[in-house]
Amino acid sequence: MKKTKAALLVKCFALILCFAMIAACSNNGNNQAPAKSDKPSNAAEKTPEAAASEEPALPEVKLTFIYPVSANPGPDQQLVNDEINKYLKEKINATVDLKPLTFDEYEPKLNAMLAAGEDFDLAWSSKGWLGNYQPYIDRGAYLEITDDMISKYAPEARANIPDKFWPDMLAVDGKVYGFPIYQVAAKTKSLAIQKRFIDKYNLDVSTIQSYKDIEPFLKTLKESEPDIIPLGLAQNSWGLYTDREKVGEGLVLSYAKDDASLKYISGLQILDEKKAYYDDMRRWYQAGYINEDAPIIQNINDLKSKGNVAVSLEFTSKPGGEVGEMAVNGGNEVVYVPISDSYFTGIAGAMHVINKGSKNPERTLMLINLLNTDSYLYNLICNGIEGKHYNKVDDKNIEPIKDSGYAPNGDWVFGNQFNAFLKPGQAADTWERTIALNDSAIVPATSGFGVNEESIKAEIANITAVNNEYQVALESGSVDPAKELPKYKEKLIASGQEKIQQETETQWEKFKQDKGLVK
Repeated sequence: MKKTKAALLVKCFALILCFAMIAACSNNGNNQAPAKSDKPSNAAEKTPEAAASEEPALPEVKLTFIYPVSANPGPDQQLVNDEINKYLKEKINATVDLKPLTFDEYEPKLNAMLAAGEDFDLAWSSKGWLGNYQPYIDRGAYLEITDDMISKYAPEARANIPDKFWPDMLAVDGKVYGFPIYQVAAKTKSLAIQKRFIDKYNLDVSTIQSYKDIEPFLKTLKESEPDIIPLGLAQNSWGLYTDREKVGEGLVLSYAKDDASLKYISGLQILDEKKAYYDDMRRWYQAGYINEDAPIIQNINDLKSKGNVAVSLEFTSKPGGEVGEMAVNGGNEVVYVPISDSYFTGIAGAMHVINKGSKNPERTLMLINLLNTDSYLYNLICNGIEGKHYNKVDDKNIEPIKDSGYAPNGDWVFGNQFNAFLKPGQAADTWERTIALNDSAIVPATSGFGVNEESIKAEIANITAVNNEYQVALESGSVDPAKELPKYKEKLIASGQEKIQQETETQWEKFKQDKGLVK
């Protein structure tokens, strides 16, 4: 009996010693890895990367991520990519090939890759802009991301998205095909004006409520600053028109603020109402306030980078965004001057999507989780390597190193922006103000509404071609609206605009009834 007890004690002691050694090894390994996140997670589940570390048989995979940037990130792109891959190998046993594309390259490249069945995993998308969410879903391009997938591979990222915003991710079929990049979710159209000219000519920005109010300032600039473009426009930056009496600027459809019935205002009606605006743009163009190549130049940042554009248009004007504007304005400080109300536009304005043909969708979703929760990884892809591309001022602020070799200037492309370091010029409360803006912006009745385009695909394609022919020319003032506007309207009607409007109105009426928006 004594021998049996002694043997049992020896076995117990050996077992305890074994567990202690395992715990020590585990702690030592954790101390060697970079900090995962400075932001506490609300997720109660085990993190995907922790689960991955417990699966030694998890095979290494190589992912591909395509995304838009305003300009070439710099010669150190591969250096940063390599550093990212060292980290990802430890976290989820994966590497990623980063493929940045300029805004004008992005859509054609995305289409070409999809058409050719080219292998890629992760892409950037939005509602109503590049990689347009619903049309690409209709094409079968994006993979459905189910609740089960999210709970298993991206629970932390999902926990950081307020539940009240999540319905914005629903496609027409009620499913989700992307993961939101949480940031500013409200749109305020503003004029971005170089501060040096505001100061020099004592411009009182509080007097500017619409595009019309900037005309005297443009006139002064034209007469006094011969080397300056008073108002810079381009193919990807136009649309100064706003109407504060309507809801719908930049949204799926418009209705009058004081209309309890929320009646749909058609595109053709709005076109008629914009005649005076087109006349103003024409007069400004002839006066030399607008750059002559406005309908030809593809990317407004190519023009602004020279630092000689005094006024340009910004569609979002988020808190702290002036820093990014300064970077693309030749280093000149800018001021945002709102010319519209602030509308909650949802969280689907920027998102990550998984290619339906991806061979590794689960690992891609794990990467999405890291980009949206891991502050080390997020700031690495946004800012590069500490000490080489930026220096830390303190735990929250950094100072980018000029001409360092890496500057993508696209924090809003990569992940949850509330994990970002603050850059010079950004106030300490930038993220707090952004959250307050999201919460206080006007929530339109159209929130959650999307048009099922299945029955009007051909008409939409035809209308897109007509818009490409006339829109930029009229918006930039480079053509006479008295001659071209009637032709534009005639071609829209001939191409199926009225059918599109009828289908949109039918779906809108059903949406209103289903949601109980009208009695």
